[in-house]
Amino acid sequence: MIFAYKTETGNILDKMSEAKLISESSVNAAEFLCGLEKNLKGRDLHVFAAAAALVSEWALSGSICITKKDIGKFSGTNKEALSKTNFPDWEEISEVLSKSSCCSSDPFNEKRPVVFYDDRIYFYKYWFYEESLAKKVMDLSRGEGNYAKRAGEIKSVMEKLFDEDAKKYGEKNIEQQKAAETVINHRFSVITGGPGTGKTTTVAKILAGILSVCPEERIILAAPTGKAASRMTEALGKATKEIEESNVIDAELLRKIKSVEGQTIHRIIGKKFGKPEKNRENPIYAGLIIVDEASMIDISMFLELIDALSEKTSLIILGDKDQLASVDAGNVLADICSSRELLPEGTVSELKTSHRFDGAPGIGELAKAVNGINEEKTKPENIKGTVQEIIDIHNKYPHLKFSTKTLNKIVEAAASDYGFLADQTLSPEKVLEELNNFKILCPSKEDPLGVVKLNEEIEQTLKKKNPSYNSRPIMITRNDHDNTRLVNGDCGVILERNGRTKAWFKQNGDIRSFNISELPAFETVYAMTIHKSQGSEYDSVLVVLPEKDMQILTKELFYTAITRAKKYLETVSSTDVLQNTLERSAARNSGFENALKKLDQNHE
Repeated sequence: MIFAYKTETGNILDKMSEAKLISESSVNAAEFLCGLEKNLKGRDLHVFAAAAALVSEWALSGSICITKKDIGKFSGTNKEALSKTNFPDWEEISEVLSKSSCCSSDPFNEKRPVVFYDDRIYFYKYWFYEESLAKKVMDLSRGEGNYAKRAGEIKSVMEKLFDEDAKKYGEKNIEQQKAAETVINHRFSVITGGPGTGKTTTVAKILAGILSVCPEERIILAAPTGKAASRMTEALGKATKEIEESNVIDAELLRKIKSVEGQTIHRIIGKKFGKPEKNRENPIYAGLIIVDEASMIDISMFLELIDALSEKTSLIILGDKDQLASVDAGNVLADICSSRELLPEGTVSELKTSHRFDGAPGIGELAKAVNGINEEKTKPENIKGTVQEIIDIHNKYPHLKFSTKTLNKIVEAAASDYGFLADQTLSPEKVLEELNNFKILCPSKEDPLGVVKLNEEIEQTLKKKNPSYNSRPIMITRNDHDNTRLVNGDCGVILERNGRTKAWFKQNGDIRSFNISELPAFETVYAMTIHKSQGSEYDSVLVVLPEKDMQILTKELFYTAITRAKKYLETVSSTDVLQNTLERSAARNSGFENALKKLDQNHE
């Protein structure tokens, strides 16, 4: 510690660290800032250190800033651990920050490491990101779309496609059509919706409409990860096949739509060694960029993407605003969606009608109930009833189950489900199909009921049942764009067939095989983390929550897990762990809406 001074109740930062309320990196950040501080001494310096450590800790968990509510909740939740620290309240922190040489309350004109602005405490970097994002989103959304002047022609093509859907399904999807038509008039658009609401189907019709009228237009599909980009290409291929069956679009145009392949955002902005090649001086030249799985985009990545747009490029982002947010700081999609009233009308379109759970309505009902859990439902007097409601929905439907299985029971059942892997008469294509029918999802890797333990136990059990068993479901963990074209998150299987052992994958509808030596890094995947499953769907899903509570357990994590299932879902958890999961929200702090309001007022 750099502090020579101790309060009579001890060093606040030390006590926070000893109680494991903050990480070592947050302690380091606080100490570094205190080393720069020129105005504060004694108690004030300790208060500043505590505030800086919490700003760092919140940023590590994804929040752009901390607020008065956060300080109150932190001190209240950790009252016992902080009892000997004389922990500061918001008013004392505010007063100390006003005297600090490291803190600015006027960040537009005074650049300092810490910002205290609009009753929020930021690190300058994140305040700058937020202000820049608000301005860029506002400017983009006010710009006229590239296709506005030809909107009538494009909408005419889309109208025919939606009419064909109406003939096929008995009714027209007004939500999707309205979203598609609105997008054409805007330079920046958001289409959000839960699983099965038709985001990709809508995009396929938008592409068909634009390319029918502007056949030479360059369109780029992108996603935050290689796997998400790959899934986007696959999903668009399926949606295009439905358009093909309508006979509205000619073969050449369909070929063009199918040729548009998803790429990672890092790839399209040319990000190497931490710095993107594409920027305002060297922009991406494309008529339209469509980004899927936008909930996974952090604020830094989104700013880099917007900075790389040419003046004639339109941008559409797609995603489920209620899913897990990005690993790094920011919650861009949710922030934009919650601020839609401040943006031009039609900037954000929300699809609400889901068809994924038509054959399993209980999963849809469960997802809606989890998503609807708010602060009122998690109050001490209400939480038991909320948990019981979630369990009752599980018990209400034959395709849902809530259980409290032990590790041995989970492994035995899973080994039975994966028994087909030992059948050497099955073709690689059939094995891959079966693997996509069932998946075990866990919040973490290292927990006693986590991914690593389950993968080890399931494999050992399969080998005990069949000593000659040598199959292995795998997941790629590193991108390999140049050779195999496999990307991080791609799932396949190692099989022995006709005396030869190879790895098999399904890519864009084709089955491909590789020698094991050709593969990039991979790992066993009978079970996978919920984070890795984002964007995927499986017929049957087993969600295994840990035996003990963990900070990563949130209702958003649980929502993401259960909505991967299409036909059958089983949740394994104790009621206590389920309660903790539903009580905890992954909602992130930001001042994005306030920043937009001020821009809107200045514009007026």
